[in-house]
Amino acid sequence: MMNKFVLAFPIPVLETENFMLTETVSVTPEAKTLMVPGCSVQFGVVRHPASAGLSEIFKEHQEISVEAAAAIDAHKSLLFLLGEVKTADDLRMVNLAILKCFAAGATGVYMQHSGTAWTADAFREELGDAEFPMDPWINFVEGEDVLYTLGLETFHLPDLCISGKSASSDEELRDILGVAADSLFVDGLSPKSGTEVDCGDAGVFTLRAEAKNPFAKDAPEFNRQGIMRLVKKG
Repeated sequence: MMNKFVLAFPIPVLETENFMLTETVSVTPEAKTLMVPGCSVQFGVVRHPASAGLSEIFKEHQEISVEAAAAIDAHKSLLFLLGEVKTADDLRMVNLAILKCFAAGATGVYMQHSGTAWTADAFREELGDAEFPMDPWINFVEGEDVLYTLGLETFHLPDLCISGKSASSDEELRDILGVAADSLFVDGLSPKSGTEVDCGDAGVFTLRAEAKNPFAKDAPEFNRQGIMRLVKKG
């Protein structure tokens, strides 16, 4: 189950009503699976009643406007889509399916496997030109002088970490981790200890297996693939 993604969309119809995803595809109250036009990844479907105060989850992840929070809290039910991404093409198609959900009226997406939460506009902005299709899927957790990724087990990868001294700002650290994750999943670099990852202007980093995992084995953050530290060369 841990390799599956879980996407939760606040939508403007009751769980007992059809959700029109496109002109020809609707998600019925009884639906168990879903195929989205242009996406070959099959989704499992769960319909759920509305959740009070849902915008608070989104506020924990990012600053959102009063209007965006109100739109999320006005949802009438939740649509959960479950699935698995095995390739970069799968990921790109699922991203397009997420955009289709927004076009159909979903006001945001909560990625349960990583804890990221995006309003529709914020997801579009984060995805941008889709040069780095993983960006919206990765969460970050701060440790003592270290920054960890969260959610890479969905991609059958170890999570990554980097020393806080490796860059001058948290944003730069996130960019380095994001580029490294993209290199492993999209470009197919080996996620094994000793692999060298070119992170552009930030330099070249070597993967080193972390002996200690900061998360308990029964914690949702625990990644069975382990954790790799990015160590800057030179």
